[in-house]
Amino acid sequence: MRKPIGWQETADDGLKYRVRVSLNHDGTLYWRRLHRRADGWEPFEPAPSHWELLMEKLHNRYVRREAPYEDLLRLITIAAANDIRLSLPKR
Repeated sequence: MRKPIGWQETADDGLKYRVRVSLNHDGTLYWRRLHRRADGWEPFEPAPSHWELLMEKLHNRYVRREAPYEDLLRLITIAAANDIRLSLPKR
């Protein structure tokens, strides 16, 4: 992923967050979120639903030719290293 991927979500506590995921130089993903009342971006531990949404967003970039196929494979590999099973979306 050359560019970070982001979206907005409402957490269980009712607060709205902006989520941003970027790829570190060591090949790991850096998950951050921001609440409008927070001082800055804070790292957080993603749930499996976050991983699935990231795969969907990255796949949409691939379909629009904004991301290479290798990025999809890299995400599946990184998720597997974190005990998350992902597959390519079926369309």
